[in-house]
Amino acid sequence: MVMPAEIPTVDYDVVIFGGAFSGSALALLLKRARPETRILILEKSEAFDRKIGESTSEVAGCFITRILGFSHYLAREHYQKHGLRMWFNTEENDCPNCCTELGPYFQARFPTYQLDRSKLDQHMLETAVEEGCELVRPASVKRFELKGAGMNEVTYKADGETHTIRAGWVADCSGKAALIARHRGTIEPLPEHPVHSMWVRFRNVRSLDSDEARRLVPGLADGPIVSRGSATNHLMGRGWWSWIIPLPNGEFSAGVTWDERLFTPPSEGRVGQRVLAHLKSHPIGRLMFENAEPVEYDARIYKKLPYYSTEVCGDGWVTMGDAAGFMDPLYSQGLDYCAHGTYAAHKILLKALDGECVKEPLAQHNQQFGESYHRWFRSLYLNKYQYIGDADLMRAAFLLDLATYFVGPVQLVYRCPDKEYSKMPYDGPVGAGVARFMAFYNRRLERVARKRIANGSYGRHNLKRRMFIRKTFEGSPKALGHLVTGIRIWLWLELRNAFTRPIDDMPEPTEKAMPAPTAKQPAMSGG
Repeated sequence: MVMPAEIPTVDYDVVIFGGAFSGSALALLLKRARPETRILILEKSEAFDRKIGESTSEVAGCFITRILGFSHYLAREHYQKHGLRMWFNTEENDCPNCCTELGPYFQARFPTYQLDRSKLDQHMLETAVEEGCELVRPASVKRFELKGAGMNEVTYKADGETHTIRAGWVADCSGKAALIARHRGTIEPLPEHPVHSMWVRFRNVRSLDSDEARRLVPGLADGPIVSRGSATNHLMGRGWWSWIIPLPNGEFSAGVTWDERLFTPPSEGRVGQRVLAHLKSHPIGRLMFENAEPVEYDARIYKKLPYYSTEVCGDGWVTMGDAAGFMDPLYSQGLDYCAHGTYAAHKILLKALDGECVKEPLAQHNQQFGESYHRWFRSLYLNKYQYIGDADLMRAAFLLDLATYFVGPVQLVYRCPDKEYSKMPYDGPVGAGVARFMAFYNRRLERVARKRIANGSYGRHNLKRRMFIRKTFEGSPKALGHLVTGIRIWLWLELRNAFTRPIDDMPEPTEKAMPAPTAKQPAMSGG
């Protein structure tokens, strides 16, 4: 059909900024649901680098396997993750055999993975191209005008030439570059959560499952049936935590995330040496990294982790993944947010491309994203770094946080994937109620931490305890058993410290005006 001269035609139905996880996932979802859709992906890098988001939780695992269909690829090319494991210590202890351990006893029931993001992102992008999407790489977005659906203009440079195209919709999956949010001035920091992170890859790391480690630390020969070495191992301290993640090529990703109000990591020297020095300050870290070497040119530092965009979609445009916001990597849920945001965006785009009015869905998605982001933050992370170094408090939080996660988001995405991925977590009255409950116990645990600091009992059981979770977490009402146990531990801690006056509240951040991340800094867990 010949279009009237006064109605401009588009070169592409959807132009995607960024071809990593979120960009490729969006392209695949759109192309598979609507094969005639003309999709152009503009990816700035010649090759993907590895990101901090190497570990998935269950919601992201479901998205990658059941929604995107990459189960066989993940089993072949990436590491099967065996849960989350935390290690606690006291300042005076140097013996790894004495560190308190918190984690699952059995293997998890749902697929989760330790990812090499550079490999996964590349595979997803190649799959999108194989299925009919166009790719320009490397391509630098020089300018864009968001004039409304069907009238957007994008100018990019590739191979030394500048091109201007007309796009029906523009989807920003540019990670922390957040091209649209910065263009519109909608990026906001989260001053209540002043956390930073630095990380690096290491060679020659000793696995906790190795015979050598068990000879050096006899206690490792006993304990859980599940592998310790292929878990995400966290070293825990007041105001900080470190992750240790095995990668398929034999290297390990390791780093430290800290709250500036409570802790300062080593600040002298190269990032790799600073991270290594911090890891070796913990007995388990020293055991694993005794002979480790940082991988050259594979270290990162990121200041002011959390931020969000006050708008994530509008007439003719949408943002997702890290381009929409990031919060905290403690529970490896960055890709959960990417999954929900990307799937919800693709549903809106499908309606728009089929000629439906999407004014209401766009407004609803903007509202859902903002509510979800702040509910999630207050439920899980507000002042949490006050108590993450205490084994008793984190045992209660571990059970409560994971039980609500499995009863809610995990169960829902497995039972009704299309419905649940189409909206953001903590949506609706039920979601808001759960968020209020979680925010309440998080506040109470933080207060108990300040009481334990006051009476000298903080970290009381950080040594010589094996806090194994002997019932596996399930995406069903059975997870309520963990919730009951967590509540019981929490109330016991409240009772034990009922008559202690707590120390003062968390101090104010040292920087009241927290700058938004710059485009030159690396992406954390989105795409």
